[in-house]
Amino acid sequence: FTRLIKTIHFIIYHPLTYKDKEGCLQSLIEAMQQEKVININCGDSIRKDIEKVLKPFSIFSDFTMKKGYFIGTGILSQTDLIKVFRLLEAQANSLSDPVALSVYETFKSRLGNAKIAHSESYPVRAIYNKNIVDLNSLPNDSLAKKIDVLEGACCVADPCGIASGELLELNRFLGSAEFYNHDFQDNQTEDKNYFLIYPLQIVFHNIGWYLGYECADEINKGLFKFERLDRLFLCRKTHQSREMKQQINALNKLQKLYQASGGIFLGNNVKLQKQYLDSKQKSKAEITMELWFNDHIFKFISEGTNRFPLQQMKMSARLHKNRETNPLFTLKKTEDKNFPNRFQVKLPIWSLEDIDLLRWIVGFGGQVKVINPPELVNKVKQIGGAISLLY
Repeated sequence: FTRLIKTIHFIIYHPLTYKDKEGCLQSLIEAMQQEKVININCGDSIRKDIEKVLKPFSIFSDFTMKKGYFIGTGILSQTDLIKVFRLLEAQANSLSDPVALSVYETFKSRLGNAKIAHSESYPVRAIYNKNIVDLNSLPNDSLAKKIDVLEGACCVADPCGIASGELLELNRFLGSAEFYNHDFQDNQTEDKNYFLIYPLQIVFHNIGWYLGYECADEINKGLFKFERLDRLFLCRKTHQSREMKQQINALNKLQKLYQASGGIFLGNNVKLQKQYLDSKQKSKAEITMELWFNDHIFKFISEGTNRFPLQQMKMSARLHKNRETNPLFTLKKTEDKNFPNRFQVKLPIWSLEDIDLLRWIVGFGGQVKVINPPELVNKVKQIGGAISLLY
């Protein structure tokens, strides 16, 4: 009995103890022996305890445990549990996530009641991204306040939304801001802007929560977009769903477009998106952007080796390395003594309309020179000219 209680106690505090070479049972036995919980000759007894007590009395789960033992929901050590709590705390507070905030309050209360973690302990980590929208000022029907409904997590018995690939009818709040509307075909009037979508993923990007979705209206069918949650509200559920295989396939396409674009804007042209996703036609839907930087700013640029996908980006050699071995830094220097450092990245054509990309470039002021494509050169020139006229 004492051995059995010690075994249960050890597993509770050291869940999923496992080493590949030893296997599940032997890993547990060796760990208990190292901690001097059991004697060296107790291996067979531990095996019988599992077979005759821990499994028959459902102290272990029903399935075969091949990667270590755990009891109930105790799958994390105390240290790891506190780390997860701090991560959730940072997300709930900094990103204004209403769902995470609700779970966080329960988590915080129970950790306090169990005296596992003090609620006022020092916050070693934090997320300093900030949601620019005050959730309390939004209408109650805003999707930003109904993330659990959108996720489909609010009803286990009747899954909906993203969790089930449900077709939803949405609308935009009247007067909502929108950067990009010149290509997007909208067949509705502003006060009756209903549209059908398959919601795919909820994403926090830089300043707020976005919904990634696939358009289902005939006029824009198959178009992938991201849109701020606070600008949208749910009109009705259609109670029509598609197969999860289709939902996952669509999500993969959305993520591929997002990664390639380097930002949240995916354009408004279905044909271009389809071309970009087709390896044989991809070149028709992409452009090569080339920027030249002075030495001062290039030190910062060359540190950002993950700003865009590695396979799309090239630079000239970093200033502080004589022998560069990283394949990313293979471009030749320019012959311009003021802007000797070259940067190239292949992007989808729609990236030329990306406000965040333009902000990034213009933010360097006169320390960057746009070389290609000509459309981008003209855009930056127009922005600079407009600013100059003001002052």
